[in-house]
Amino acid sequence: MTNVSPPAPAAPGFVLKGWHVGLIVVAFFAAVIAVDVSMAIRAYSTFPGEVTAKPYEEGIGFNGEIHRRAAARALGWKARLADRRDGTALVLEVAIRDARGQPVTGLHPIATLSRTVTTAGSQHLAFTERGAGTYIVRTPATSGLWTLDLTAAGPAGADFEMEQRFVWP
Repeated sequence: MTNVSPPAPAAPGFVLKGWHVGLIVVAFFAAVIAVDVSMAIRAYSTFPGEVTAKPYEEGIGFNGEIHRRAAARALGWKARLADRRDGTALVLEVAIRDARGQPVTGLHPIATLSRTVTTAGSQHLAFTERGAGTYIVRTPATSGLWTLDLTAAGPAGADFEMEQRFVWP
């Protein structure tokens, strides 16, 4: 009888050891932390959080603001905003009508054009009357979501106000 010995075991390939697993876990959490930190930095750089210089003082005076807005609503004025591009400029046109639908003339509307969550890039605008009850202003066109806060002095201190959000491509 011939004596045949079993084949020699093959040299082992890669063997996953404990320190490999530890290194994989550390690398995974390092990647998660790196992504979280980069997202937090980008979020804070786009919205620092505060959009008014004196929030406490404005909060205390808000009851007066409520009464002033009620007097403005009692005027019954309505406004319509139209926007268009003229070359590299954004043209904003506001038509203001009274409670009977007649154009309101002789106003000097002023406005603030700002982003919705930050004061960065805010612009103060002064409208000029183009026609009966139609007021116009030109400003550099920048794409994004914008808020127009317009005020025009009305009779007996009841200022007309309009807030309009729009997206400019």
